[in-house]
Amino acid sequence: MSSHQMPLMFVRHAEAEGDHRLGDESRPLTLEGRATFRAHARKLARLTPMVGIATSPLVRAIQTAEILAEAFGLAHVEVLPELRPRPQAPKRILHMARELGPGWMLVGHNPSLAVAGARALEQEELPGKLRKGAVLALHPQGKHFSLAWMATPGRSLFKPDAPSRGRTSEGHD
Repeated sequence: MSSHQMPLMFVRHAEAEGDHRLGDESRPLTLEGRATFRAHARKLARLTPMVGIATSPLVRAIQTAEILAEAFGLAHVEVLPELRPRPQAPKRILHMARELGPGWMLVGHNPSLAVAGARALEQEELPGKLRKGAVLALHPQGKHFSLAWMATPGRSLFKPDAPSRGRTSEGHD
């Protein structure tokens, strides 16, 4: 499969601890979050191959990216500050998505990923909630993207031809 046939994926980090003595940036994934996401990542790897992973430098995102790397058989994870949860993050995420292109997974945080995903699709919001561990798979369509599918741990794969049930893209880290 050529990289142009592969989707570009926005991946929200898996379930993390509520707090950490060293602060928000140091919050690791919970044991349950790791186990649930590991099973989810294996299912994702059966859907499509991928060529690279870029992640936010926050611990929970790096750990999520490492689980993806293992499931997809990728040896390298790029840690990029542009994926940090900041006010300008959605704009930076879209720029990075266009630059990296198909076959890449961008691991980050909400609401940045949901906003960037909606903008990529030229919509007000995503067709479903980008829960922890969820993946938004996009296909480049010129300057914008089309929705390939959304996958959330423990839920059925959402494809654009399936009817939406009024779900939103809200949710914060």
